[in-house]
Order: sequence, then structure tokens, then C-alpha cells
Amino acid sequence: MRQRVTTNQRDQRERMSGPALEAAGAWWARGDAPVRVAEAVAPLVDGRAAMLAMCATFLTARESIWLAGWDMQANLLMVRGADLRAGRDGTPAQLALIQRLRAAGLDEEAIRLWRAGGLRVKDVLGFAARRGVDVHVLLWGPFNPLGLFHMTNNAAAQRRMLEARGVHCRLDKNSRSPLHMAQALHQKCAVVDSAVAFVGGVDLTIEYDGDFDRWDVPAHAFTSSLRVSALGRSAHPWHDAHIALVGEPARDVERNIQQRWDESGREPRDRYRQVTPPLRRLVKIFLTGGAGSTTRAIRSEEAGKLPRGAGPELPGGAARVQIIRTIPALTYRFAPAGIHGIVQAYTVALRQARRFIYLESQYLWLEGFNGIDTLRLGWQSHYMEPLFAEIAAAAARGVTVAILLPDHPNAGRAYTDGGVDWLRRRAPGAAAEGRLRFFTLATSRREPDGSIHYRPIYVHAKVGIVDDRWATAGSANLNSRGMSHDAELNVAVLDDDFARGLRQSLWVEHVGLRDHAHAGWPAPAALPVPAPLNAAQACAPLRLALAVEALDATRPAAADTPGAARAELEATTQALRDPAAGIQYLARRADENLERLKRGEPLQGQLLPYLTSADGERHGLTVSRELGYLDPLRAARYGVIAPHPGKYT
Repeated sequence: MRQRVTTNQRDQRERMSGPALEAAGAWWARGDAPVRVAEAVAPLVDGRAAMLAMCATFLTARESIWLAGWDMQANLLMVRGADLRAGRDGTPAQLALIQRLRAAGLDEEAIRLWRAGGLRVKDVLGFAARRGVDVHVLLWGPFNPLGLFHMTNNAAAQRRMLEARGVHCRLDKNSRSPLHMAQALHQKCAVVDSAVAFVGGVDLTIEYDGDFDRWDVPAHAFTSSLRVSALGRSAHPWHDAHIALVGEPARDVERNIQQRWDESGREPRDRYRQVTPPLRRLVKIFLTGGAGSTTRAIRSEEAGKLPRGAGPELPGGAARVQIIRTIPALTYRFAPAGIHGIVQAYTVALRQARRFIYLESQYLWLEGFNGIDTLRLGWQSHYMEPLFAEIAAAAARGVTVAILLPDHPNAGRAYTDGGVDWLRRRAPGAAAEGRLRFFTLATSRREPDGSIHYRPIYVHAKVGIVDDRWATAGSANLNSRGMSHDAELNVAVLDDDFARGLRQSLWVEHVGLRDHAHAGWPAPAALPVPAPLNAAQACAPLRLALAVEALDATRPAAADTPGAARAELEATTQALRDPAAGIQYLARRADENLERLKRGEPLQGQLLPYLTSADGERHGLTVSRELGYLDPLRAARYGVIAPHPGKYT
């Protein structure tokens, strides 16, 4: 049944989106974790930064490690290249690396493991377990009869490898109920010593077929010897985002993992007892989706009834942070009716938008995915419809909106095209004025014969930023699975410096100003942004991932940049400081790259427009409903077939 918005509801929406709502500070979800004050919060953009920070923190653990993942490859090497070994023993570069490891809090035993190259997931977690750390790993155990579907690596095999190293491991099989067998337990999170948490989109894995290695650097090179592939070639470039948290919010992440851990330890016959909520409540959830909880949150916050812990802005190096979740109904006994905090937080934040909205997501689905890349016309998600409506309403009232998507998602591109078309129809003025933009990422390489080949960069990040005030990152995509059907975990942060820094960090990467950078926060030479909120002081291992200047010896200093290039760099950084002007700059760079692609020239930076089939016709390009336009172009021009597994990830 499709939700209908009455005239009274529309009038109420207009009343609640005015100054009163802004004054009330309606940014928060209700009914789950409270709003906390974080000692530190820092973005870790792309797999290299996230895995480096996690590895160093795991090696400094003293009491406990809790880790939950959608998938894991126990043999994945978490640290690579010059981060693993900067040179021969005794060379200045290697001595400097060892010094950085000591400054990050690693003791001599951990440094010996690092120097020996033993930094696979099972090595690192096993090292912690041998030192008496209580290590728990919770992996999704999907229903996979006869091992035919390969949605993940073989979870049972990963568990055996981890348990052989002294790690406590459980498989979460709570999605195997006949009521919801298609759902995924999709969270990617870890907590060390109840004090430092990592939440985001980065799985510690490589796909079962060797492609889609989650480790990558912001340059996202066409090929890289450091991106492992059992297929005999470099795995696809992979863009992702994680967040590191220090302080009270880490305990909410740990509580989430422990709740799922306890439920997964129950006997199958006990697992589903008392899990069904009252029928009346279940029907209400089915009919209204996330709209009811979102409306209640807005009314309460408008009336000044803020969630526990919410309050006015805080001075100094601190930020308001909330751990928000999607927990599917009829899955866990701790939440039989489910938890829908992520869609609630997104929706209330989008209502607040006055200047810009920037989103990155693997999917943009208004309709529920049925496993076949054909839209089920007329069936729209009760959770996604209010969220889509808020994006369209924001664009219609003058907000600039930009959404980054993969050109070739592993599944459901037609569904994303449908979402793009829906937003364009609902906000035609914004689309005509260039205030509603859709982007994708790609990389290029010149071959020995002089031809230029193009390759999509897989967008796996799940990020939302509103007005440089509010930001979120985590595991939830912009689809019904992320907002209702799968177990997801995000972080929501209300802090100007953090939101602006995350946005600029992403944009600097996408326009190509960090071609040689390897960490998550831009170097001052690339773009001056606020320092992470006390992160290096609050958690020493984060220094390895945040100290870009120390690790990036290949980039010339701004003063050494030739005059014309320096002028262009300064113009670019100035354009990116203002969000609305920055989105127009991104659009110009994307459009210029599209013309280069048509002419067979190298791309500058990574941005291209996201094209639907109708868009492709206007540009004289073939856009496949499943494969996008970059891989088909490569096949048509050069006969290179780029396989992508067709499954939900």
C-alpha cells in the first residue's frame, strides 16, 4: 500500500520546516541511543585510512575488541605499501615509520609484528587475543543452501580461521526466519576497550571471487599492485568512508554489538520466542513505515522536548554525536518491532536544509528491490518515500542538492535511475536551474598504444551532509534495505567543523587535488580545513591515519607548485569552500570530463555526471540499464569486458 500525504499533512510539514523547527534543533532520532558528547570524531575516507587506524588501535588494545561485519576475509592484509614497510631496515624512511608507530602507542612486540608484515586480519586479532585481550567477532551467517549464492565469503570458514587464533567468533543467523530471509545484517563496526569506535562502510574483506578489495587510497588508480585480486588483475577502485569516535558514543556501538552477540548465542528454538510485536503495532509499522516515528520526533523537538543528551552548541573541541540504527522487525528480541533511527535522522535533518544537501550512496532506490533489475511500478517503500519527498521539497525551496552514485552498481541500477527520474520530476525547477545534480566517479589510464581507457570507481560510501552543520556516515544506503530491512549502523554528528571538514575532504579527493594523498583528512597544502576534533590527542593510533603530511612525501608543497598550477589550485580551493558554489564547480568539472571522455582524452580528477539511459541518448552514449556507461564504452571501443558480480552487497 502506498502512503498518501493529505493536505493537512502538507500544511503541517510547511509549518514544521520554519524557523521554529530550526530553533528547536530537530536533528536527532528518538527511541534508541541518546545524544552524546564525543571526545574526538574524525573521518577516515577510503579503505587505507580506515584499516590503518583500525589495525593500529587493535594492536594497542588492552582489554577488549568487539567487531561486527557484513563480511570478512580473515586473510585480508590491513596495512600495505609504504605504511607496512617504508624501506630497508636502517634507512631514514623505515626509521621514521618505526618512530611514528611508537608515537601511535605501539609497543616493541607490536612493532615486531608490523615489521614482519603480519598484519592480516587474523594476525592482528590473534595477536591481541594472545596478549589477553577479549576479542569478539560477529559475522553475518546468510542462508546459502549448498553454497551456491556467494553473497559473502564463507562465514563458517572465516570463523574457523579466527577461532584458531584465539578469537571468539559467532555467526549471526537471525535473518533466516521465513518472514525475512532476504535481509542482510549489514553493519560494519568495531570498538576497542569500550573507548574507541569505528563505524562506516568499510568491510574488512575482499569479495569471494577476488574482486572488490576494500583497501584503496583516495587517488583510486586505474590499477594498483596493492589492490589484491585472485583474478590475476587489479581489483576495482573502491571509494568508501568510515568514522572514528572516541568517548561515550563508543559504548553505544559496543552495546549494539553485544545485543546482537547475545541474540546470536541463543538456541534456534529460543531465538524467535517473544519476537513478534502485537499485531496492531505490526500493521501500523507496515502501513506507515518511517513516517510516523519521524513525525513524532519533529513534533517533540519543535516543542522543545529534545532527546536525552541533546542541547545547545558546545564550545571547543567537542561534538554532539548520536549512534543511529536500523534494526529490522521480527529479527531480534531486544527490538521485536524494529528500530528505524537512521531514516528518522535523515528525514529530520533534510527538513532542516536551507543551503545544500550532499549525499553519497551505493544505491538510490525509492522502490523495494526484488532481485531483478526492473522496477516494480507502483510499489514504493514506506520508509524511502518520506525521505525522497524531503529531498525534493528541499530542492524545490531553493536548496542545492548533489548526490554521488556508482556508475555500475553490483545490482539495481534501473532502480537508481528510477530514483533519479522521480526526484527530477518532483523538483523540475531545481533540475532546470542546475541545483539538483547527480555524479559518479571514474579513473582513466593511457595504454601503450596511446588509447585512453576508463574504469568506474565503485562508490560504496554512505554519507550525508546538510548545510555544513550535520553529517552522517555508516553502513546504510539510501534504499529500503538500509532504512528498514537490514541491520545497519550510522553515526550522526552535529558540528560545523566536522561537517565542513568531511565535505571538503571528499570534494578535494573527487576533483583530483589529492592524487598522491593516502589518508582521510586533507593536508593543509591541499585545502585548509579545521583539524579533527582533538582526535590525535584523544587516540594516539589515529595519528597514523590523520597525519597526512608525514606520510605523503610524494606531493610537492604548495610553494613548489608552478605559478599557473598554483593559481588554479587556489581558485579551486576557494570555490570548494562555499558549498553551493562548490557543487556548481563540481558540476562543471564533471561536464568537462564527460566531453574529454567523448573525445578519448584523460580525465582530470574523478568526477563525471551520473547518466540515466535518457541522459545517454542526449550525449550520444549507450547507457546500459545494468552496467552504466563506462564499462560498455570500454567494451565497445577496446573490446575489454569488465565483469561485475550481480548480487546485493
